[in-house]
Amino acid sequence: MAALMRLIRYQPEFQELLLALHRSAREGFTLGMSQQEDEADLLAVEDVYLHGRGEFLLGFIGERFVATGGFKRLSDDLAELRRMRIARDLQGRGYGTLLLRELERRAFQSGVRTLCLETARRRPLTLEFYRKHGYQEAGQSFYGAVETVQFSKVLDERVCEGAA
Repeated sequence: MAALMRLIRYQPEFQELLLALHRSAREGFTLGMSQQEDEADLLAVEDVYLHGRGEFLLGFIGERFVATGGFKRLSDDLAELRRMRIARDLQGRGYGTLLLRELERRAFQSGVRTLCLETARRRPLTLEFYRKHGYQEAGQSFYGAVETVQFSKVLDERVCEGAA
């Protein structure tokens, strides 16, 4: 069984750890944009996510920082799921599901009824992860030079079942 992951709201003292986890996740991708462009939202989490009626969570196992993810409000009932990251050595153990469920619950409770996201087409396990959790393919696009798949999911009160 996986160790318990504790989720907290973003705090600025963890920014460097957040950036390191993000950078490890994009290894092997040629983004076609500068690091500064790619990380602009991560350098302004409070303004981009928290002050805009969104959310940004950090996950810890003991004292180890292992996960991150948030949603950015696009309108009263629409938000974009962003920056979902799980430490590589812990992927496939349920931590992504725990993080996703908590973000969906918080989004629904704040009035969001549809979550959308995009992820790299070259990540078949990630594509399968979102499909498994009820996300429907909604199109394709590019993030810089990276081909992406767009997904969306309509949220309902079931996302709050079993919540802590």
